[in-house]
Amino acid sequence: MANTPDVEQLFQQAIQYHGDGQLPQALQAYEQVLRLEPRHFDALHHTGIAAFQSGNFDAAASFIRSALQVDPDHAGAHSNLGNALRELQYMDEALQHYERALALAGDDANTLFNRAVTLQSLMRGDEALDAYEQVLALEPNDDQAWANRALLLWQARQYDLALVNAEQALALNPHHPEAHAVRAHILRDTGHADSAEDSYRQALALAPDYADAHYNLGRLLLAQGRAEEALPAQEAALALQPELVLAQRQRALALRALGRADEAERAEADAQAAQARLIAAYRQRAGQLGQATQHQSAAALYAAALELDSDNAELRQLHAAALDNSKLHGAMLDSLRHALALKMERVARHAPAELIADTDQQKDFEKARVALEKLIKMAPANPLAYINLGSILNKLGFNDQALASYERALALQPDLPLAHWNRSLLLLARGDYERGWQGYEYRWVAKDLALSRHKRHFLKPQWSGRESLKGKTILLHAEQGFGDAIQFCRFAQQVRARGARVVLEVWPPLIPLMRTLEWVDELVATGSPRPAFDYHIPLLSLPLALNIRVDTIPSAPFYLRSDPAKREQWQGELGPTDKLRVGVVWSGSASHGNDHNRTLPLSVLAPLFGEDCEFICLQKEIRAADQPLLDTLPMRQVSHLLHDFGDTAALCDLMDVVLTVDTSVAHLAGALGKPFWVMLPTPFEWRWLERGSTSPWYPSARLFRQQRIGDWQPVVDEVIAALRELPPPAMPTLLQMHT
Repeated sequence: MANTPDVEQLFQQAIQYHGDGQLPQALQAYEQVLRLEPRHFDALHHTGIAAFQSGNFDAAASFIRSALQVDPDHAGAHSNLGNALRELQYMDEALQHYERALALAGDDANTLFNRAVTLQSLMRGDEALDAYEQVLALEPNDDQAWANRALLLWQARQYDLALVNAEQALALNPHHPEAHAVRAHILRDTGHADSAEDSYRQALALAPDYADAHYNLGRLLLAQGRAEEALPAQEAALALQPELVLAQRQRALALRALGRADEAERAEADAQAAQARLIAAYRQRAGQLGQATQHQSAAALYAAALELDSDNAELRQLHAAALDNSKLHGAMLDSLRHALALKMERVARHAPAELIADTDQQKDFEKARVALEKLIKMAPANPLAYINLGSILNKLGFNDQALASYERALALQPDLPLAHWNRSLLLLARGDYERGWQGYEYRWVAKDLALSRHKRHFLKPQWSGRESLKGKTILLHAEQGFGDAIQFCRFAQQVRARGARVVLEVWPPLIPLMRTLEWVDELVATGSPRPAFDYHIPLLSLPLALNIRVDTIPSAPFYLRSDPAKREQWQGELGPTDKLRVGVVWSGSASHGNDHNRTLPLSVLAPLFGEDCEFICLQKEIRAADQPLLDTLPMRQVSHLLHDFGDTAALCDLMDVVLTVDTSVAHLAGALGKPFWVMLPTPFEWRWLERGSTSPWYPSARLFRQQRIGDWQPVVDEVIAALRELPPPAMPTLLQMHT
């Protein structure tokens, strides 16, 4: 039937209303057109679009279906019907219409994006990643696609890739709250709690009503023992979303941590009741979707319910039936079941992610390398991709290629602090101290590093090495870890040789030890009043100021001493021995960013204790998981007597050899001049250099290096063989000390 002038005039008026955002008037005008011409395709289609924009998704789907009866091959209508069905959680059917639209019209970025989101909602992660790649091939500046990829990669624990994608989203749109939030998830799961907290707070500054970010911030704070701060974060989440089960659970935990037991019990009861309601809602909706033959959508909701109640046999049966009815083939069915087993993020949009504790860090660096190289082909001008590729190459031992990757990042963005910082670590590890120390100063301006937030600010200038120190007072202040302070305090000698009065500020546990450093005029504890000074400098900036090279490191046999009185006390505690006395450290602080690499499983070290030696545990902190095995080993435990580094130094001085992973005890033993053996992981800290079994920093060191990531057994075997080659002590250990 031909359009009459009245119909066309009405339709154009409707389009005008629609374009001006006057949806009620537009809908009324479209209705008038359809009274005159019920099969007017454009009026049906645009009525569906307007209904969608008004939030009436059922009506939207109905009108667009009617439009497709008039023109079954209209790609845009198929795409828009997919959008309406997706909002109704009819994901299976939505996917069919997106794919029909793409078959009709070829690649369309919007349709590809919506298809990717649908696959993501159905927990078909690998397919969703591929779909987002198709989107980005057409629209490389789509910040939401980058953010969604970051979330998928985080869920798959591909943290390096996930961070690159999140950073790319934020480079395109710094005001993207979801990108800040997923960046926070990644940072938290890779041991960067401070940076993660900052990212959660940035997300909330941009979107104060972001319930999931409030929940995740509260969870992070509680994990750090900050229950007083965690509680209001969970209450903020619940004010926005009262049925948020995970926030209710976390609120109960925070109340219990604060000693508010009665309130905690009520909160736990509330959480259980909310969980029951949410599971019932999931089941009801999943049942409706199943009846509508939306079996993949139903399976996703059953999976969400199972995350709340994993032992519910009936839910498992319903979930399995939905999977079978969905007619997914082998690999895809396995993928969904694997996702459930790993407790991946729930698909329901109104439920937040259950954050996954990372207990097994990504070790497949080769796979990450391939994925990053693929990402670089998609975004060749992304410097962060080159930074992460450089990091992966470095971990794989391809240091020349890693350096080239960092150089490429700097060619793209010469002022990128993170590239300078990562490059400096590689240069220092290779012994290129001239360029390495210069790049190391970027630690203060690389916002991705926790170090940047700990920069000290003083009214007096930082000494650069060029200013005369004759007659001046300079403050040397500690930074980073205890081991760094022990390693770099040696440079006080060269500073004092320039005529300065040296004030050294370190953390209180180091004070007893640092009293023995002879080149310090005044020692102060961090947080205590300090004397007036003319210049200041962080300890790890001294090598740059002093122009230190590998062959000019002050490497006296020892530069710190233990307290003779404490040594005598320890000798009384330990008693005499005619055996080789070996001090042992197998783990450091669990909060250290590289703890997962540097810590040696005690079970792997256990064969060592079959040797005919006297073993002494030098660790102050014993992890609960290690205690049962430790109690069965022939090793003296004296951690309850270790109060500060003065105590540990005196105990170290009674050892014939100190065997340790890369912790502050290694630096302590080296500073005392004790023979010490360091078991180094791959990747290793820059300070031990990339090759060799000796160290220019400590003449008494012997290095045992991992050859493969995470493979400690050959290292332990090598240590045992070396221990067997040592002669027994020729005299009582007490007489071997420096006095």
